[in-house]
Amino acid sequence: RQLPHESESFARVDATFRMRMDQVDKTKNCIAISEIEKIVEDMTESNSTIEKVQKGLKDYLETKRLYFPRFFFLNDADLLSILAETKDPSLVQPHLAKAFEGVAKVRFDETNSIIQAMISAENELVEWEPASYVDVNKPGNKGAVERWLLEVEEVMMDTLRSVTKASNVAYITSDRPKWCCEWPGQVVIATDCIFWTAEVTEALKNHKIAEYE
Repeated sequence: RQLPHESESFARVDATFRMRMDQVDKTKNCIAISEIEKIVEDMTESNSTIEKVQKGLKDYLETKRLYFPRFFFLNDADLLSILAETKDPSLVQPHLAKAFEGVAKVRFDETNSIIQAMISAENELVEWEPASYVDVNKPGNKGAVERWLLEVEEVMMDTLRSVTKASNVAYITSDRPKWCCEWPGQVVIATDCIFWTAEVTEALKNHKIAEYE
């Protein structure tokens, strides 16, 4: 559907190749094979056509990568696999970790059309706000993996900002060991760095380094 001309050309080459290979299988003699009428011309033309098909496919994949840059992390085979899963978005899951470092999968609702949360390789679950849920089948998203993945990326970043902000508030009032266990690892590291930097900056500004010796 996305590449009608290339699909038609590939089907024509495929039919020609199968027909010629059937002749080769039946002939089983290389000299006789070379004498089959127009076989060299057909194979040469097919090779040229396939090169054009490959170029068309490469250009198509490039447009998808430019729309959703994280696709540059995937090779052509993986990207084609993702773009082919238009009917069942959950089948994109095995490739998510290649596009989003630290995210192993996302959680779909029972209809397999609404993404509600993200899950790390360590099985940490980060819930999304209901207003931020991503509908992969809404108009504009259905059948367009790159579009709803772009939404997923935006929600991931917004959610981490929100969770980190809440973690910063909790850090001040919570017991540290308990606080470490209540928040996602990435958020804990980010919050810890924020407060460490703030404390070091204050110590340098107020000449309090001696107090830490």
